[in-house]
Amino acid sequence: MNVRLILLIGSAFFNAAHAAHAEPVVIFDSGNTVPTYPYKQILQGVTIPDFGELWAMNRAVEVDESSDPSDPVNWLPVTTSKLTPGDVTARQVRFDHLASPVCVIGSDKKSLDWIKKYQSALLKNNVLCWLVSANDLNDVQQVVTALGGVSMSPANGDEIARFFSISHYPVLITQRFIEQ
Repeated sequence: MNVRLILLIGSAFFNAAHAAHAEPVVIFDSGNTVPTYPYKQILQGVTIPDFGELWAMNRAVEVDESSDPSDPVNWLPVTTSKLTPGDVTARQVRFDHLASPVCVIGSDKKSLDWIKKYQSALLKNNVLCWLVSANDLNDVQQVVTALGGVSMSPANGDEIARFFSISHYPVLITQRFIEQ
């Protein structure tokens, strides 16, 4: 076999192997990139701790400047400027990487009524609820009681609003639908 042919074939294999391990190339970055951490766990199907239960257990904890910042009681209030309680028009979507359904809720009356109405379906379908609005531990306790075992995590409602193109809650988000 010709030495040049062997070198050409070897070079082709080397280049193909090198290309297979190449890092992604950023073509455009608007500067508005948001961290994917809040979504990464749910998109990968990793179990997220139920912060609602942690909040309920820490109800009597006093907060001061020396408190642990990872303590859920110190995350209050949970607020959002982009989402409000309101009616949601159902629409089809495509979130193929959403491992399980999520819902976006607050501690308001509309959310609490919605949770109570759909609690058994939320529990049965292993829905994770993202709490985007609560003023204090009493608000959180009301949500935890209404959820009755459904997992809940505090979340950045402004980022959720942008990511899923929603403006109101309560809302259920699945791989194929956004609906109330």
